Amino acid sequence: MKYAGLPRGTLRGTVVDVDDPEERGRVRVIFDDMNPEIPQVTGAGEWSEERIGKEPDISHWIDVCPAFKGKQPKGLINKRVNIVVTNGQYQYAILDDVVCDPQNLAKDKKLDMPNNSSMTRLPIYEAGELPPAGKENHGCMVVEMGGPMDSDWLCVCLQRQGEYYWVRHIDMAHGHAGENDGKQPSDSEPNNEEPVEEQAVWDYVFPTTGGEMQKYSRYGTSPRSNPFGGDAKWYEPPK
Repeated sequence: MKYAGLPRGTLRGTVVDVDDPEERGRVRVIFDDMNPEIPQVTGAGEWSEERIGKEPDISHWIDVCPAFKGKQPKGLINKRVNIVVTNGQYQYAILDDVVCDPQNLAKDKKLDMPNNSSMTRLPIYEAGELPPAGKENHGCMVVEMGGPMDSDWLCVCLQRQGEYYWVRHIDMAHGHAGENDGKQPSDSEPNNEEPVEEQAVWDYVFPTTGGEMQKYSRYGTSPRSNPFGGDAKWYEPPK
């Protein structure tokens, strides 16, 4: 293929090792070209037969994209993967992602649907600099850095009531805040029990998307102090 001038952009292989000693997320694979169980071509008579040899050759440690510190999940072992090469050179291979291609297996046509994947990294945007929320970005995910509460937020572009928003996915759905606002009403039973403090508690959703959660209370809806400091408030969607 090299001398014929045919491009070699993407290869396939099977992951056999994820225990990268340098913890750079690299993997070792058996390239299809070196795997006796994978036919050389399909539908070409004798050329579709198995490759010569019994033991497959295991590759070098293949780089990954995106780069990260650590190791790929062990669930990646024995998964079929796409591998991108540069100028057709195996030594410059980069791991792509998991595929399901039972039609390419020579001996065993059964191949379970993959239940794992290689590491994924989301793009990070400063607060106030996110791409526009709209139909074109529906389903996109980003990280908003330095958003409300001086924190980072995972944001997904979703549709809410006919409008598109960057929806913050949060790890604190709501908080309870309140104080002793007054006495209970007088007891209707003639047992002379004294009214006690009501211990009123307010339910607040702190960061929400389309608007502030309605607050219902017999004592009004003014903001009360909350356990996180300051007043409970609504934060605008990311921009």
